[in-house]
Amino acid sequence: MVDDDLYLTEAWTGGTAFALASDDGTEQWSNSDLPPMRWAPALHENRLLVITRAEGNIVRLHALDSTTGEQEWVQEDGITASSGERPPISPTVRDDSVYLGSNRGIIACDATTGEIDWTATLGPHVAETEDGPTWRTDWAKPAVTANLAFTFDMNESYRATREVYAVNTQSGDRGWTAELNVGDDWGLKGHVVAGADRVFVSALKPHVSAGLDDSQWSGAERLFALETTSGEVAWDWTLPKKTLSPPAYADETLYVGEWYPDADTGRLHALDESDGSNIWTYETEKGAVLSPTVAGDTVYISQGEELAAVARADGTRRWRLEIGERTGPPVVVGDTAYIQTSPGHNSESRLLAVREP
Repeated sequence: MVDDDLYLTEAWTGGTAFALASDDGTEQWSNSDLPPMRWAPALHENRLLVITRAEGNIVRLHALDSTTGEQEWVQEDGITASSGERPPISPTVRDDSVYLGSNRGIIACDATTGEIDWTATLGPHVAETEDGPTWRTDWAKPAVTANLAFTFDMNESYRATREVYAVNTQSGDRGWTAELNVGDDWGLKGHVVAGADRVFVSALKPHVSAGLDDSQWSGAERLFALETTSGEVAWDWTLPKKTLSPPAYADETLYVGEWYPDADTGRLHALDESDGSNIWTYETEKGAVLSPTVAGDTVYISQGEELAAVARADGTRRWRLEIGERTGPPVVVGDTAYIQTSPGHNSESRLLAVREP
């Protein structure tokens, strides 16, 4: 959102990007002359940056004028994305650069012109092992700080270690590689979350069904804090259950939403960045807590089919609102939270504006 407009793209269908007025939701413009788009766009100054993928896994980066929706430029040469089960991911913008997860690592482009600044090859597109499976690499949405960009392969779940990569944002050279010793069947999930002095990565061991619908959840999840400068593990925390979305970071505090599958309840944990100690925990019986979003002194969360607001200071709930559908991450501007219902199911999705009571 910028200049009182909301920008959205359709997913899984045709390629349409559009802008809505934030005060009443009226359409300001739409552009349907694009290939299919998946995941969220990103803003750079007065342009909207979107990733499309056409038949044959042809991936493009487009820049649209945020005032009119007209295309300013499109970059195809050198733009790639995984052809595995996950679609192209949303771009990350910092300063005048845009960073993309490619089919081999990270691509950095000039956000003004679309020209490629550098390409960091962190692994092959198709990975093979001597005595194990073959998989297509799928690189997570880059997290970017002033000097480094961070990513990992979301598809790797074989071998004892998982690797997180730091890449120099000026040159594209590899900075460090952190090896997380988690064991077979574990995989890194979501994307790296960058803090002030540390970055955070979640690793999941999936649930293995016993063939019964009501079998207890058997998986496990760990949250790792890595030193930004070296990749060394500062601390890690084994969660009681599992997360459904990446944590949020603000002012040396990490906010982690959690789901208890067996009881279908949720928790929101506030953790100290320095050592992972628990500051407070908020509990709800309404379902999974996901998509924490920090704005001012409040953490906004989805809990089951509700939107709730929790005080950052002590975790007390300020209010909750029944939506009747699951929602995506809120976008909060001033006293208004904008939420999409049923994310990922475009035909049934709604966009709602919720104002503070």
